[in-house]
Amino acid sequence: MRVDLKIRLLLWLSANWLLALISLGVAVVVYFTVRENISYTDTRTVAVTVDHEDGLALTAIRPASVRVTFRGSLNELRQLDRRDPRFVLRPPRAGAAGGTEHKELRQRHLRGASGLRIVMIDPPVVEITFDHQGEREFAIAPPVLQGRPLRGRAEVDYTPRTAIVRGARLQLDRLHGAGISLQPEPVNVEGRVQSFTQRVAIMPPEDAWQPEIVPAEILVRIDIIPESAQREFDGVPVRLALPTRPSPGGTIVAAPPLVKVRLTGLSETLQGLTTNDLRVYADGDDTAVEVPLRVFLPAGIALDSAVTDPPSVRLTPRPATP
Repeated sequence: MRVDLKIRLLLWLSANWLLALISLGVAVVVYFTVRENISYTDTRTVAVTVDHEDGLALTAIRPASVRVTFRGSLNELRQLDRRDPRFVLRPPRAGAAGGTEHKELRQRHLRGASGLRIVMIDPPVVEITFDHQGEREFAIAPPVLQGRPLRGRAEVDYTPRTAIVRGARLQLDRLHGAGISLQPEPVNVEGRVQSFTQRVAIMPPEDAWQPEIVPAEILVRIDIIPESAQREFDGVPVRLALPTRPSPGGTIVAAPPLVKVRLTGLSETLQGLTTNDLRVYADGDDTAVEVPLRVFLPAGIALDSAVTDPPSVRLTPRPATP
């Protein structure tokens, strides 16, 4: 029965070979058309990393990223942004003084791109330079302040002042010998009106490759210090704080009757004041001694200090008008 079926198929093909050839051609065209519609290509930049191994520190990966052309469905290619694909290589075997190795990138090294095929990698080989791991203690520089407070100036304090950096031994020795300090991330004080604290990450030295920093953050205290200004007002009249008592010589008056007032405080507050806003009072009615002066400001005005020149006056009787 099976032999008869085979003979019949051969007889049909010999009699209808042209139809069979056309059918085969149509099938091939349909196959490649469907494949082209469901299989797309996309070229992305993919990072190259190396698994961590105790006692080994990377100095450089050249290049640190490569161009990869992927083939797959449109939906799989759209998910590349969320997957964050990268090549992950096994660490090299370090010699006594470190060294350099060349690694060929393959499909099995790719992470985060399952279901996609690699069409091309450019370049296909990367160079890995490595060294034995070492550690050094570095000083931490003050964080850079960005912007200006709404009022006053910003002063910074932070802790700790040093950190341990672990990485390539030769790199760390060179950086430490050059007196390099660790730089924290900048702190934004734009528009601030109150003091605050903030944890700030420590940035690795620019020439160090993937170092480990302990601790990774510092605690920063920003104090907003108001900037004080001074303003003087001349010719402010002196008033008596207590009712004047009768005097055989006449009414009691202050000598001198006009004084200078010196105010210290925020410049914005001082700019809004005039001489008529100030009240200077002589606190007493004893004509035998110097009487201290006090300055009174409008309600709601707060200043650092308010002093008069001179600081006291003498109360003297003014002769009565005949």
